[in-house]
Amino acid sequence: MSQKPQNASVEVQTARDDALAILDDVVEEARYKSLGDGRIRTPERERIRARFLRVIISAQAERRKLLADKDLDELAEEVEQLKEEYGHD
Repeated sequence: MSQKPQNASVEVQTARDDALAILDDVVEEARYKSLGDGRIRTPERERIRARFLRVIISAQAERRKLLADKDLDELAEEVEQLKEEYGHD
């Protein structure tokens, strides 16, 4: 039975956590620019506001994908642990 080295798992988790933190920052900045006090209020800049809203949508979609991958990895680890515990290959 092949197992991923513990370091690889930690590196994947760290990279995923870093990506999630960056996406959180992107969403907050876009939210500030499109909906908050930093909102662009002139009509000619309304299209910029729409772009920031698209950034929020895109960042949230990527965030959901990363979280789904994280859940799948955690489930795979649990399955492996159960296999080892009950002696199944």
